[in-house]
Amino acid sequence: MGTNKQTLELYWQQIRKYKISFFIALVSIPLAALLIDTLLPYFFSQTIGGLAGNDESVIWRNLLLAAGFGLSGAIINLIGFQALTRHEAYVRVSLSDTTFESLMRKDMRFFVDEKVGALTSRFIDFIRSQVNLQDLLIIRTLGFVLSVSTGLVIVAVQSWLLAVVICFLIIGLIIQVKWSLKKRAPWRHERKTLTGEIHGSIADAFTNNLVVKTFAGENQEITVISRKNKLFRELFLKDIGFIAKEGSARVALMIIVQIIAISLCSYLVLHGQMEIALAIFTLTYLQRIASQIFALGDILNGYDQALLEAAPMSDILAQPSVVNDKPNAFPLHHITPTIELTDVSYRYADAGEDVLQNITLSIPAGQKVGLVGQSGAGKTTITHLLLRFSDISDGSITIGGHDIRDVSQESLRKNIAYVPQEPMLFHRSLRENIAYGKTDATDEEIEKAIKQANAFEFIDKLPKGLSTIVGERGIKLSGGQRQRVAIARAILKDAPILVLDEATSALDSQSEKLIQDALSKLMQGRTSIVIAHRLSTIAKLDRIIVLDNGEIAEQGSHAELLKQKGIYAKLWSHQSGGFIEE
Repeated sequence: MGTNKQTLELYWQQIRKYKISFFIALVSIPLAALLIDTLLPYFFSQTIGGLAGNDESVIWRNLLLAAGFGLSGAIINLIGFQALTRHEAYVRVSLSDTTFESLMRKDMRFFVDEKVGALTSRFIDFIRSQVNLQDLLIIRTLGFVLSVSTGLVIVAVQSWLLAVVICFLIIGLIIQVKWSLKKRAPWRHERKTLTGEIHGSIADAFTNNLVVKTFAGENQEITVISRKNKLFRELFLKDIGFIAKEGSARVALMIIVQIIAISLCSYLVLHGQMEIALAIFTLTYLQRIASQIFALGDILNGYDQALLEAAPMSDILAQPSVVNDKPNAFPLHHITPTIELTDVSYRYADAGEDVLQNITLSIPAGQKVGLVGQSGAGKTTITHLLLRFSDISDGSITIGGHDIRDVSQESLRKNIAYVPQEPMLFHRSLRENIAYGKTDATDEEIEKAIKQANAFEFIDKLPKGLSTIVGERGIKLSGGQRQRVAIARAILKDAPILVLDEATSALDSQSEKLIQDALSKLMQGRTSIVIAHRLSTIAKLDRIIVLDNGEIAEQGSHAELLKQKGIYAKLWSHQSGGFIEE
């Protein structure tokens, strides 16, 4: 769990960008609170004292001072809140942008391990907590400290004993609140963790609603959420029950101290040791700070809550990404798209066994290569390593003679058009999804791409055409339609290297033939890597690499591999409906 220090450092990095408005608010708002909450009541009490003494000059002098301090406080308060509002608006945007960028720079493994719902909840909590902490500091804490301490000095000048009584109240309540927060910390942490789990489970159920519906799993998902909600309820009731008891004890302590203070004020006034005006101020001040000190529990609780909510995201931001650009990484531009894998091995961080073992493979520029093998043979792993979704464990991968670890990840991926086995679409329009491969694409370029991908016919039949919103992950489209949109996106990108990972797996035979024709044209002059379970997809490629248990078992053209009568020939003879049998 991220420490409070980590959280505050992350927030301060953004606050100091706009430090002028921050310090204006930091000084103005507490000063206004001092003028309005402490000095104004003091001069009002002095005015009443003048009435008791029938001294007109004292009355008018104190009324003028009260008016001056009151108006000054109002103006300073306005300046302070305008500065605070402006500051928070800029910091919120800056913090949100910076945090989102940091998350987007995380490697693929991070997003595989995280639940989207929980991650989104943590992101929102992290941004909101910064504003809450800043408001607590400037609006409530500093104003409270300045007003209470100034009033305490005024009282102490006349009666140190009364000041001691008030200090006793303040210290007693602070100790009580701190003890309460420590006692409640485990429950609060459990509640926060459980809240993240609930949000994650809800988002998971919504995202996978198709699976829920087809398996009639509504009751199952409802039961999971209901069980977690009941756990949350038990923790909430335990926490709130304790707060109620602690709050009652706080009220009792305040009543006792107020009775003592009133008794002491009465005694001092009756014996001529305190002016009636100061007694009025003291009792008014005591009533005011009593309510403020009672709120001290809410203030300290607010700090604890905000820091607790920010901690999970602070922890995430503090964790370094596994895949990072070198400090001197350079952009990969204008390359000859040759690909070289030399003694490449790869193993997962949590597994000792190699997924790939000593893979050596040379792909000349413009060559079309197919990767084939049983599931788990390492085909997709090779493409992920080529894209640097993960770093290799041993060996090297070069593109155009450059080790991919020496170039920036952004420039590397701009040189590769990738169509995954399961195409992911944004909850945006078809136009936006296709143009993601080239954000400045013209309508003519987009139309050309969708025609090549055999997507024009179904898009043209949609009422809104390219403006159609496809739903989350493209749920409004069929599997084949999503695949064709993904292919159109890759076509539009027009990168020198093309990677197709089961890119035609979701297409019917007629669509596949049309796509194969389009892809054959697209692959001309491009270095292409094609993964397919349907062997007819790769039969016409320049070279076929057969992977078996993470190693290259065979390679050659379709005809050459059939003559070898090895693994590929066996797969070809045993394929069912054009697919490799598992």
